[in-house]
Amino acid sequence: MEIVLVLLILAGAILLYATEWLRMDLVSLLVLLAVGLTGLVTPNEAFSGFSNPAVITVAAMFVLSAGLNQTGALAPLGERLLKVAGRSEMHMIAAIMLVSAFFSAFINNIGATAMLMPLVTATAQKGKISPSKLLIPLAFGSLLGGVCTLIGTPPNILVNELMREHTGTGFGMFAFTPLGLLLLAGGILFMLLAGRHLLPDRKAGSLTEAYQVKNYISEVAILPASPLVGMTIAASGIERDFNLRVRALLRGRQKFPFPHRNRKLKAGDVLFLEGDSSGILRVREKKGIQLVQEAEHPVSDVGKRDEVVVVEAALTPTSEMVGKTLRDVRFADTHGLTVLAIWRKGAPVLRKVDHVALRFGDVLLLQGTRERAIHLGRDHGFLLLGDVDRMPFRPRRGPTAILILLGVVISVSVGLMPIMLAATLGALLMVLLRCLSVKDAYEAIDWSIIVLIAGTLPLGIAMERSGTARMLAEQLLGLLGPLGPWAVLSGLFLITFLLTAMMSNAATAVLIAPIAFETATKLAVSPHPFYMAVAVAASASFLTPISHQSNALVMGPGGYRFVDYLKVGTPLNLLIWLLASLGIPVFFPFS
Repeated sequence: MEIVLVLLILAGAILLYATEWLRMDLVSLLVLLAVGLTGLVTPNEAFSGFSNPAVITVAAMFVLSAGLNQTGALAPLGERLLKVAGRSEMHMIAAIMLVSAFFSAFINNIGATAMLMPLVTATAQKGKISPSKLLIPLAFGSLLGGVCTLIGTPPNILVNELMREHTGTGFGMFAFTPLGLLLLAGGILFMLLAGRHLLPDRKAGSLTEAYQVKNYISEVAILPASPLVGMTIAASGIERDFNLRVRALLRGRQKFPFPHRNRKLKAGDVLFLEGDSSGILRVREKKGIQLVQEAEHPVSDVGKRDEVVVVEAALTPTSEMVGKTLRDVRFADTHGLTVLAIWRKGAPVLRKVDHVALRFGDVLLLQGTRERAIHLGRDHGFLLLGDVDRMPFRPRRGPTAILILLGVVISVSVGLMPIMLAATLGALLMVLLRCLSVKDAYEAIDWSIIVLIAGTLPLGIAMERSGTARMLAEQLLGLLGPLGPWAVLSGLFLITFLLTAMMSNAATAVLIAPIAFETATKLAVSPHPFYMAVAVAASASFLTPISHQSNALVMGPGGYRFVDYLKVGTPLNLLIWLLASLGIPVFFPFS
């Protein structure tokens, strides 16, 4: 009866993860409550995930990554390596994958991708190469790099902790490295020889052409007898009634770019109005307004005047705007920037952008002053893309941040302290030595991932205690057992990365790890290769944008569609499956 109950909860969780009817962290909380309320685990065990060493380590790694990002510690190295690549597409792809792999081996994958993405998009612009040719290699390189070390990705940390609980031993810091380098080499060769030809080549003359924005700018004067005199911009109805935006206000010799909506209008004021042609035509008829000049400059031209720029900004996983509309957060008033369009799942959203609930991975096409754009880039919730000035918050702390990371790596490598203590100490030092503030440290942690992992761990306990993991292992052995442990390991790897294509890689690792242990026990072989198969397969899934946050993050800036990931990711996944099936038993023998 318990096995049936666990299977029902497991099936329900996979269905909800795959369909995204609910947020993944909410699904994990439902799982936690389900196994607790049904008595499959005790109340203490139901909430034990929040104190699990792996969960604490993952949270600490988020802070370590943020410290490196905020100080800009690794950015100069990335810039130098990309410059060496020149403007050859092949060289750039190889360099991008190597750099992102190196960074993601020591910081979380999403952090490495986020840190390098603005640099890669700027490099693409300078080299006149479509970003769509470079951003999937960036994301895939970070996934392959995460496999190379123990701290590279949450599944590695989780599987290591689960193996330690079952066997009393864990993987070393660089135990993953030989296999990881093999997979990285295979991944880079695939992208250079075949993958780059499968990537889309989506070029556009300008950002506004890519987003299909058709906005124009006209100048109107406020007449002395106008009823608008003394009214604020907001109260005048110019923006609300005509779907226009006041881009600038000229008062005598003073010019106010993107004036606040509470600024009062005076006789003789000249307003630079931005909007589509129908709005500009209708505003002519408003009483007390006189058309000064029908400039009708496309918005793409405004970046060349008055230090006004048109830029892209991608929403990060920790952005407070996810799930909210631009209207909810009063984006224009808060940031002084106009959202011209939203890029989502390979297509622009142009109509009623203020009313669209934003999602992680959305890219906003913004217009405003360069100063405002740079200021927005300092917000943790946004990544400015392209060739826009970016300054790290605390550049003088860069060497300190690197030394802290090296200290964590060395202390774990030589066995000085467990990874949980080393990572937590490193995170604390990042704050104490002012590489980032306490507030920034809390904001850097992706709490949805923490809740997701902590909520899923009790289901793993229930799978073991009820005998579900043993039963599933027996089914796997019944199918592939006669072919030997290599075939069983290969089958387990395939199941893991197929599940990862539909749901969180961390959740997949937690759910498959108990099956890996039971499988090894039944075969009377070492569990190490089976745990390694689960960790690698959960970390290196390229099939869909939901396989990993790095894949989702580049979807908008690259203009990718779901099918683009399938075209490039399917053959790469097959190659990684083959290499891992052959390589894991070599580096981690069954006996």
